Amino acid sequence: MGAKLSILDELGNILTKKEKLDEGVLGFSKQFNIERLLKSYSGIKKKGVSLMKIFVALILSRFGGLSIYAAQKTGNLQMDDNTIYDLMNNPSVDWKSILLSFAKQFLKCVSSKGETEETAVRCFVVDDTDIEKRGKTFEGVSKIWSHKDHRLLFGFKLLLLCIWDGKSLIPCCLSLHRENKKNEYGLNKKEQKRQFTKQRSDEGYYRERYDELDREKPCVVIDMLKRCVKRSITGSYVLMDSWFVNDYMLKEIRKIRNGLMHVVGMCKMDKRKFDVNGKERASQTIIAMSEHDSSKVHSSSKYKSRYITIVAGYKGMPVKLFYIKYKNATKWTLLLTTNLSLSFVRAMELYQIRWSIEVLYRECKQHLRLGKAQNTDFCGQIADATLTMITYTILSLYKRFEAYESLGALFRDTQKEMSERTLCERIATVVLKIIWELLEIVSVDVEQTLYLLTSSGKDFTEIKTVLNAVYQINSTSGNFINIT
Repeated sequence: MGAKLSILDELGNILTKKEKLDEGVLGFSKQFNIERLLKSYSGIKKKGVSLMKIFVALILSRFGGLSIYAAQKTGNLQMDDNTIYDLMNNPSVDWKSILLSFAKQFLKCVSSKGETEETAVRCFVVDDTDIEKRGKTFEGVSKIWSHKDHRLLFGFKLLLLCIWDGKSLIPCCLSLHRENKKNEYGLNKKEQKRQFTKQRSDEGYYRERYDELDREKPCVVIDMLKRCVKRSITGSYVLMDSWFVNDYMLKEIRKIRNGLMHVVGMCKMDKRKFDVNGKERASQTIIAMSEHDSSKVHSSSKYKSRYITIVAGYKGMPVKLFYIKYKNATKWTLLLTTNLSLSFVRAMELYQIRWSIEVLYRECKQHLRLGKAQNTDFCGQIADATLTMITYTILSLYKRFEAYESLGALFRDTQKEMSERTLCERIATVVLKIIWELLEIVSVDVEQTLYLLTSSGKDFTEIKTVLNAVYQINSTSGNFINIT
């Protein structure tokens, strides 16, 4: 799938220019009116230090990619450990509400500056990622299955719901989850006893967040969507990968505000059946009945694929199915939507927005220390993940208004280069070209290819260098690559 990876390196170019942080990013953080957002917690003070000061100090340390210890050693965080951890471990702080408030404030800022396109379609994007932990004493930690590494590891699954406004992807809600409940979470009795625990009252938000560890992710996603809609953050679509596409998710999403949102997502080619012309048929049967009928199989030059369009029923719901086979591929893939009026091209354009959340995860892990907190208190883990997403939101607003407008300050050394394309766009163009070339030569699982590309760290940096060199050669020879 030709995903528009126009934000392949969202934060790297900003954070490597640290001299710009004080005058640029920190100035933009004021637009969030942090003091007002934290007003309900104004009574929380640790050793005479207000929540506002601690909060801003923690955000500043993340701008530099520093741990709390490193920030203290360098003087960037002039507070003792107890002051910081007492706040992060405080069960009375509603980090869920704070993150949602930052998302809403972001949308308000871009709207007030006329940055919201009238034709842009807002979409929610949901996905999860691995948060690996090296120890077993973290409260709530368990063995989880890593789909990226294809192995079991200790840690959490971070579930994230974001809103796409046409230009930026902004985190709205998050939760941490564990797996292997039937197998004691992968821990023996001795390891379970060694896990962090402490007495807490029933007041505060700890119990709600801790209970989410064992809740089914689809149920939590629906609660997240309802919470966003209640706070007037809405979208037309919910984009998701095949893991989340099931009858429960489709039904519950369509119930919200009487069908306010539709679903677009990849669907597993498993044994599930669809009602086609009154008969229950599996995907393989539907394909077998259609792929040799020229009237049912269409071609897409844009996506270099063949596709079959079927309107069917799924567990009592009308859905539109797009069975897709890329050039030289041996297997069909299935894209499903609840919007029966969507064309194949439009459905593909919407779904490829989902890849922006993979980029968000990679950037947060590489630059903002997502998942690296050594705090064994579960409240501290929630606070750390939330602070990462808030920092990402602030940086996204800065990038939105400043980064691409500055003449050579962040992305280019000369005005001429700045007037052409940003480094991110140039890389994305070459990446897409190479992906399509691979599709023409061999059978490539595009979903997996893009996943590996966006989730890699060091490897991606090396790939980026090579691809940029290739672009320079092409541009020098006048052989420009143009993929929309």
